[in-house]
Amino acid sequence: MSVYDYFAQLHRYLVWQTNKMRALERRLRTLEARLQEIEAQPRTSIERIEYKFDQLKVETLEGTLNIGIAPPGAGGTIEDLAVEPVKTVVPKPEPVLMRAIQERVAAYLGKEAPETLKRLEQRYGRRLDDPYRQFILQDIGRQTEERIRFYLQEKATSGYIPTADRDEATENEIFQKVKADIEQSLDMFLKHLPSGGEQT
Repeated sequence: MSVYDYFAQLHRYLVWQTNKMRALERRLRTLEARLQEIEAQPRTSIERIEYKFDQLKVETLEGTLNIGIAPPGAGGTIEDLAVEPVKTVVPKPEPVLMRAIQERVAAYLGKEAPETLKRLEQRYGRRLDDPYRQFILQDIGRQTEERIRFYLQEKATSGYIPTADRDEATENEIFQKVKADIEQSLDMFLKHLPSGGEQT
């Protein structure tokens, strides 16, 4: 390579580098102007946000939470807080008490409730076969957990503080309430059962 070719190549490189620097300087001036424009706009100031969740029960936490609004001219949102889709499990209230009441309700549905159902059949002049009785009691059984939770929550809001051990008085009180609900449900069902709805 001759000296002339070397200087020609060096000259081309310097011209390219000068053009690149001028383009970068133009972009820098544009960005500085936009920054000054944004800084001149009025700002929204949020001093304090309070959230009060009295009876909030969270079982799982997943998804995206969008917080804030876009300031004028900024475009887009201030920030998206993405929560990883992992399950956050919050312990259920009074697990020992809940389990004990569920066991008593299940025992009642298996032993006493069929007899109660038969007595109600006689009272209202209805006749159901065993599979239909089982179907009715299973359907009611699926709804009892929700009722137990309701009564436990009602106890908690009235100031009841559960202990680690079983609280037999509370257990018995809630069991009796659920039992009364079951008997009332059976009574209402048979009372309003159309004659064609009987199973023989």
